[in-house]
Amino acid sequence: MATSDQIKSADLVRTQAIASALVLRQEMSLVLKQVADNQLSLADVLINNSKHQPTNRLYLVKVLELISGIGKVKARRIMAELRIAEKCRIESLSSQDRESLLRSVGLPV
Repeated sequence: MATSDQIKSADLVRTQAIASALVLRQEMSLVLKQVADNQLSLADVLINNSKHQPTNRLYLVKVLELISGIGKVKARRIMAELRIAEKCRIESLSSQDRESLLRSVGLPV
C-alpha cells in the first residue's frame, strides 16, 4: 500500500509536469501569434528558431495557415506536393524539407 509520502511525491511530480506543459503551450501560442502578426517569417520558424523547443513542437500546417497569403487550403496543398504529412511537427522536418518549403512559398533559401 502506498504511503502518504509517496502519494504527495506523485502529486508533486504530476503538478510540475502539468505546469511545464502549460508553459510550453503558452510559448507555442506566442510563436503562432507572432507568425500571424508577421513578426516571425517562415524562415525564422524553420531555420532561425530550430533550437527553440516551443517552435519545434508546432505542427507545420498550423504555421503555414497563419502566414499571410497562404491559408488553410494552400498550406495543405503545399505540404501534399512536398509529400509532408499533415500531422508533421516542425522538429521532424529534414533540412531538405525546410529548403523545399521556403522555395515553394517563394522565399530565398
